[in-house]
Amino acid sequence: MFFIGSGALLYQAVDFALRQGHAVDGACCPPQDGSGKRLERRGVSVSWSENPSVSLPPLLAGITDGVVFSINNAHLLSDALLRSGPRFFNIHNGLVQRYRGLAEVCIVAALCRGETRYGATLHELLPQQKVDAGPVLAQLDAPIGPEDGFAEVLRQSLVTCQRLFELQLAEILAGRAEAHPVPLEGQALNYRNLPAVLQACEDPARLARAVRLGPYAGFFPRLHEALSAAC
Repeated sequence: MFFIGSGALLYQAVDFALRQGHAVDGACCPPQDGSGKRLERRGVSVSWSENPSVSLPPLLAGITDGVVFSINNAHLLSDALLRSGPRFFNIHNGLVQRYRGLAEVCIVAALCRGETRYGATLHELLPQQKVDAGPVLAQLDAPIGPEDGFAEVLRQSLVTCQRLFELQLAEILAGRAEAHPVPLEGQALNYRNLPAVLQACEDPARLARAVRLGPYAGFFPRLHEALSAAC
């Protein structure tokens, strides 16, 4: 199997696969990604690339298990790559029925809208589909506490993403996981949608929780700047 992505979530997923005795053929990470460097020290072959759609096709020929996972991956994969042979699966931080797109914007939106649960989705990536709109294999969610802000929801959602991967990995590799379409509401969210999301929030308490980035402000400088300007 092969991995595309970055950060701690990617490292934890590869580490789990290795500890379970599965063959990991390699990973594709953006240049200077710290988790990619950690994987290299574990003996994993890492391809450093700003554009996986261009660099990956030669690396995916004959990969073990014929499976590619996209985890904390910021790149949209081209239709040509998705047609190249392996099956592609993505872990999305959000329940795709209502929250597709950038995870940090989805979490802000969920808090502004007063959601009481938030979670993660494992879905297949197929050609000619909208962002995070592929058929769903599994989802997990967890409650949002009445005082939880962005930091708390993000922290819990990262745990949920990792747990979802761990629960479904063996099912996918054994060919037992079944994907099915789910109804989707609205559009995938990105920074262009953020002003409208904030403006639509009429509850000051919800808004205060949504913009409370806590220790994650430094990890999302663009979000921090946008929220500071809006509020």
